[in-house]
Amino acid sequence: MSKPELKAKQVEANEARDRFMSTLHTLQHRLHPKTIANDVKEKAKEKADGAVTAARDGVNQAAAHPSTVAAVAVPIVLYLFRKPIARGLKALFRRTPEAEPPLQPYEEARHPAPLPVEPIPSRVPAEQGA
Repeated sequence: MSKPELKAKQVEANEARDRFMSTLHTLQHRLHPKTIANDVKEKAKEKADGAVTAARDGVNQAAAHPSTVAAVAVPIVLYLFRKPIARGLKALFRRTPEAEPPLQPYEEARHPAPLPVEPIPSRVPAEQGA
């Protein structure tokens, strides 16, 4: 190898080394814990801002179309509370003034029926002197 070729290879090697070191420094900066934490924080903030914006848009749409909101919300609420509503309606339509409300499960154990009262036979003392 001649000196000019050797000089060109050294320059090329130095440039490659400089590119490698630049890439290495970039990676070290990107992989530093503080840099990662800041990136995560920024992405979370962007997502939160997007969610807040979507929520505001939803509220504006709901305010603009209340009948649509009611048409969606009422069946959902009725489905979620169907059992308590059914119990209330049954109690309302079955109720008679003299009837007691039916006991719930385990209610009988908490409030047992009173014991039957039997008359106690009286003891008459044996007649004295007879």
